[in-house]
Amino acid sequence: MKKLIVSLASTAILSLGISGSALADKHAFNDAESAVDYRQSAFSIMRANFVAMAEMVKGDVDYDASIFEQRAEDFARLSQIPWAGFTTEGAMPGDNTDALQEIWDNWDDFKKRSEDLIADAKSLAEASTSGSLETIKPAFMAAAKNCKGCHDNYKD
Repeated sequence: MKKLIVSLASTAILSLGISGSALADKHAFNDAESAVDYRQSAFSIMRANFVAMAEMVKGDVDYDASIFEQRAEDFARLSQIPWAGFTTEGAMPGDNTDALQEIWDNWDDFKKRSEDLIADAKSLAEASTSGSLETIKPAFMAAAKNCKGCHDNYKD
């Protein structure tokens, strides 16, 4: 019985390893469509968080410091995610995407903007811990300006 349990456990662990490898391959963007879907999904969730914060900053929704802080933390974490989806062959710019060819024609600028957004998002998350909209607004506006600049240059 003990050998059977060890054998079943070993099989389960081996199966998890194989499934993990299959998942790792999918996340390695073996095709352009997966890369485009990945980056679009990340940006979509980033946008949802940013819009929720914008509504509070503009006064369209009552400011709730704890919700704002959570949204800012999520936005900061998410800001690091989409960029890998731009480096897969065939996803440049890719089908079913608003990404413009200018991204790859001006890769150094695009990369710098992505790094700036990550830094701005981190600053926004840090400012959100103050609980003060007066402290948050400049950090929020810096992130918004960075987003808009990238959209103006690199999104259709």
